[in-house]
Amino acid sequence: MPNVLSQTDYSPVGDISVIALCFVVGVMLMASRIQNNKSFRLIIGMVWITLSAAMTNLVFRIFIGMQPMNEPVIYTMRILTHIFLASMQVLYLLYLREPLWMKTDGYIILLVGATVVSYVPVIIDIIGMIFGFGFYISGSEVHTASLLYPISFGIFLIIVFYLLIRYRSRVTRQVFWGLLGTNLMSLLLTSVQGINRQNSFTSLAYFIPVIGILIMFHANSYDNETGAVNDAFFYREVGMCIEKQIPLLMISCTINDFYKNLSEGNALKSALLQFFKQNIKRGVLYRFPNGKLVLTLRKQSGADFERMVGKMFEDFYERHSKLNLDYKLVMAETDPEIKSAAEYIRLMDYIEGEMKLNETRRVTPEDIKRYKGTQYIINELEDISRKGDLDDERVLVYCQPVFNLITGTYDTAEALMRLRLPETGMVFPDKFIPLAEKHNTIHALSMIILNKTCREIHALLDEGYLLNRISVNFSTIDLRYENFCDEVHKIIESNSIPFDKIAVEITESRTELEFNRMKQQVESLRDLGVKFYLDDFGTGYSNFERIMEIPFDIIKFDRSLLIGSVRSDSSRFMVSTFASMFRQLNYSILFEGVEDDRDERQCVDMHASYLQGYKYSKPIPIADLRKFLRTA
Repeated sequence: MPNVLSQTDYSPVGDISVIALCFVVGVMLMASRIQNNKSFRLIIGMVWITLSAAMTNLVFRIFIGMQPMNEPVIYTMRILTHIFLASMQVLYLLYLREPLWMKTDGYIILLVGATVVSYVPVIIDIIGMIFGFGFYISGSEVHTASLLYPISFGIFLIIVFYLLIRYRSRVTRQVFWGLLGTNLMSLLLTSVQGINRQNSFTSLAYFIPVIGILIMFHANSYDNETGAVNDAFFYREVGMCIEKQIPLLMISCTINDFYKNLSEGNALKSALLQFFKQNIKRGVLYRFPNGKLVLTLRKQSGADFERMVGKMFEDFYERHSKLNLDYKLVMAETDPEIKSAAEYIRLMDYIEGEMKLNETRRVTPEDIKRYKGTQYIINELEDISRKGDLDDERVLVYCQPVFNLITGTYDTAEALMRLRLPETGMVFPDKFIPLAEKHNTIHALSMIILNKTCREIHALLDEGYLLNRISVNFSTIDLRYENFCDEVHKIIESNSIPFDKIAVEITESRTELEFNRMKQQVESLRDLGVKFYLDDFGTGYSNFERIMEIPFDIIKFDRSLLIGSVRSDSSRFMVSTFASMFRQLNYSILFEGVEDDRDERQCVDMHASYLQGYKYSKPIPIADLRKFLRTA
């Protein structure tokens, strides 16, 4: 039943408060360093739309109180108010799609339904104004359908609650409860307002959920301890400078245990405060994880800018001399070769990896060229790993023949890895193995080398060559994979070769966990007939008790032991004693790095069984191994 609208059910305090709040929030957002993406633009839209709704509602109420009534203005303000509020509901649902990871099909259906729910009351209102039902003016009285918009808003909140509860696993617990709480507060405010027959706080009820997502997803992360901006804003600012071709100087400073030292004492805080008071006004400081700070400065031509930068570094070194914290400083300027902000961070991280502690480097064009080459290799390694093709043509198998002193023949070899990439050609292990281990792509390479080695063994055996085995190197990273043994078993079996024709080379484990995992993997594969080499014996840490626990077949003595044995009698005695001890325990001894006749004689005198090195052959494509093998 239509009701007569009364001024007693409304106070302008609610709309005036919302107007002030929206204006302040909107201005602060526009001036802030929040990332200017689609979600941020939706937030800005909701703030200004709510502001518009509060203003039109305030004008609507003012004109209702005037006599005689200006019907066109009243009708217009009424329609605009509810169009703005309906639009706010739609924008809110548009915003929720990204953080809740909603799929397109179901989301479109839901959005269309919510849009209908939001705008149908507006349409009914307009029709009622024309035909004299719902909201209309009759003489000095204003009639209204009081439940039309509360029902619409209630359905909107039900949709929001449904989405939050259904997709709660896709956001953190804090975000879920934050969004749920703000919408519940909006529902509570609307309910209390309805019970008391009030309409003063409608705009506020609509704005409370907006505040919720603003705080949950866009709280501006300035760090009070350092005066730095969150690293997320670095990508926005530098990206904008790259797009507009604004030259920047970026200074990256990584300090060991930076945040720990910052929290434990006032000396570092005081030094930072003094340093930034003098220097931060010249640029923007960004805080990154792991103790990295990056200062960006708009680059200017001329000696004054260089002097300013030089003074900053003098100031830094002076304060460092008092604090004595290890650091690395990298300076990089924007360069056409670097296309994104994220790539600048990777570039500076790459340069840091080459530096010593307490060193400063300025990035040169040669550094960028070297970095681009390294990044290309990383991208290719990641592509190889992602595709998982055991026959990937970019991965080549080389080998180095091993001379058997007992038989006087070449009947074993070590498989070696090479890459041949489209843009760079041949890439050697010293360049790509560390990158593969760092970026977790080494396992894919290991499986490819194993597969290609097995395939070549199959061909050699079919052709009648006498081959005892070929060893393949595996990283301790490979042994961390629970299905390592299954993968090795499957590859050997699929190539139809005897299991004892493959030997697995592994280095000694450093930790108890790695040792236990290695022992389990070795025992599983050894039961199938796979042979095992302990690689690089004599380098780093050696634990004889652990070596004895794992049933290796061959101990490979590192070249450093051979070099040492040539230089002094005491070293020779020690190495010879180790080799003799292993021989008595039924291990075979392989010396690697044999380069001439003197090395060979030394190894023979030290109980060697196998010899490997440039004296016999440099690494060769595995197909060329036929030149060294005998036929039956």
